[in-house]
Amino acid sequence: MTYWAELVELYEYKVADVLAGRVPRGGRRSLADLRNTLLAAPLEPALYRRLIQADRQYRAGWSTERGQPQSSRPLPALTWTAPVLGDTPEAHAWEELQQLAWLATLRANLLHLGRTLQAEPGLLTLRALYAAVENADRDARGVAQGLAVPAAQDPLVSLHHPDVTRDLMLTLADQLFHPAGRARIRVALGRVQDIPFPRHPDADVLEARMEAAGREPLAPPAREALIQALHAAFPETRDPRERPAIRAAARSLHKVLEDLLKDAPGPTLGVMPPRSILYAAHASAALPAPDDGAKQLVIRLEGGRAARWRGLELRWQPVGPRGQTPSWQLQVDGQIVLLHPNRPPAERILILSTPRLSLRAALSGGYLLLRVEESSGEALGLLAAQARAVALLLDPAEHSANLRLAQAATRHLQGEPVNVSAFDPDTADKPAALPAATLFTGARRSVDLLIRLAHLSPTQVEAAVQTSAALLGLPAPRAHRLAKALHAATYVPESLPTAQLLTQVNVPEDGRFVSVRLTEEPLTLRVLGRALTLRLDHQGHLAAVLPGFPAALLHDLLVLRLPGGQVLLVHEGDVLAVAAQPLRGPSTQFP
Repeated sequence: MTYWAELVELYEYKVADVLAGRVPRGGRRSLADLRNTLLAAPLEPALYRRLIQADRQYRAGWSTERGQPQSSRPLPALTWTAPVLGDTPEAHAWEELQQLAWLATLRANLLHLGRTLQAEPGLLTLRALYAAVENADRDARGVAQGLAVPAAQDPLVSLHHPDVTRDLMLTLADQLFHPAGRARIRVALGRVQDIPFPRHPDADVLEARMEAAGREPLAPPAREALIQALHAAFPETRDPRERPAIRAAARSLHKVLEDLLKDAPGPTLGVMPPRSILYAAHASAALPAPDDGAKQLVIRLEGGRAARWRGLELRWQPVGPRGQTPSWQLQVDGQIVLLHPNRPPAERILILSTPRLSLRAALSGGYLLLRVEESSGEALGLLAAQARAVALLLDPAEHSANLRLAQAATRHLQGEPVNVSAFDPDTADKPAALPAATLFTGARRSVDLLIRLAHLSPTQVEAAVQTSAALLGLPAPRAHRLAKALHAATYVPESLPTAQLLTQVNVPEDGRFVSVRLTEEPLTLRVLGRALTLRLDHQGHLAAVLPGFPAALLHDLLVLRLPGGQVLLVHEGDVLAVAAQPLRGPSTQFP
């Protein structure tokens, strides 16, 4: 079941509770918030039909088809605010802020691409890209004469210099930011494929004279001297065998750029999500208070002067002459920056680094977007925290009590009745009898679902776990430990050491993570008295292999059970983090 399918199902359960006269878990406000989320979500047609059907059932709850609800109290109207519509400055600012956020990501991706292409022998792809960017710029300025792909050792290009490549990639990002620039880049790449570089105008003459020289009745030394003299009489021509390679590089570039452009935000047509802007001018768009669980915050700067978000103190004030569009002075935990709304798009994006986290800021007029920037270390640390939670659910102690508790808490949070007998260790399905891969998949799915529910109602997860533990007769410390692990998996990334380039690693058995930088060579992990090998399979997937057992694929997270403990593996990019922790109860065999 997908993420949106789970939320639609949760909405159906909440509507059923309301129609039955019960207060849905989280209150009717949670039902309204969930409905707002789903109405703005990219639902598949089948899920959208389910959403509309549930909404119709709610509105028709008093009809004779469903009968009267059990409660005689009148059902209060559901408070829901429609998306903000209209061609307003606020809607334009919202649209541009989303575009600026995408531009920041695009610039970072292109800079990484430039560093990758600089390692290519001969810089063939960079030379093709240079010609395309230059020709697109000339086209924008109305210059008809195009530029051929420069030669490998062209001293006027200097693509081997990092600063030159960086400027090239940032220029490309500025062109791709606008739809017209994207069209010009596509046309320029097409021209590079058609004519990488033109034939020399005298190439046919030289070729004919060379053939004639070969037919002259001369001695070999004299014929060689004649050929050299003919070459000297004509300017040096480029090797025509380079054309197919340039065409292939241009096709590859076209595919890479199209993949990057897939994430470009389209026009919003004046539609804004409700409750999306702090201090908004439009009441329907106003966010009552900053959400610490959100990854971004949009602020209408003229509507206030301070806010607190994710533990950060934010203060701002206008600066500049009266009667003109003001610039803004922003203070974030003591760090002060100036924001100028009249600057080009790339100059209205900046990074704010604080001891707590890193923020990406973007400005559109008097509207500010703050977005949490997760470095690869932070993202991998959050995966490591999620691996801890999955490992906790896979602990077989007390008949897999943690897994039973998580499943019961999930049903409780979704508003479903918790059938105690279904989770009784004597009558429920025995997790230990399931294949390890099936058990891991179920535990991972439970953790993912609980994390998503925690984002919707963070204060209720611990209460649901405690309530479910009481129903199942499990001790409160176990419930507290599970709730703490779920909170960490949602909000608290694990602190990971710097990745090292190694081919053999001894993993400590005290639960500490070790970080390794992966290469194409196999990596051997000495863990829990065994040799675990990580290597690429025939499809290029990373696989964990123990002698005598089938391989287990590692996509982003994997927990393996070995005699005496568990192995936690998380992977992002070329970095792997691994930890080994003992089990309190009996363990099962790999995998």
